Amino acid sequence: MRVLSEEEISTALVSLAHWEHRAGSLARLAPTGDPEGMRAAVTGVTADESDHVATQAAPEGLVVRVATPGAGVTETDVELAARIEQTIEMGGSDARPRPPR
Repeated sequence: MRVLSEEEISTALVSLAHWEHRAGSLARLAPTGDPEGMRAAVTGVTADESDHVATQAAPEGLVVRVATPGAGVTETDVELAARIEQTIEMGGSDARPRPPR
């Protein structure tokens, strides 16, 4: 995987308005009163690339960071951030896929 340049990351952030580039990762605060529910929702949409995602509870919600381990920000991370953003915008834990019956 190729690490994105600062210019490529800046371009990607145009469509990820709530995200920022910090310390070699893309980061966003997901405002929620249910950090564990939001963590589960994020995990639900990033399970295949879970090693790219780190979360940390914060007083205002859940901080989500996305980066390729040992590399920095790649196209995969931008795609993951977009998926996570969609989940947050859809209501977080309420947007989790329902388990099969």
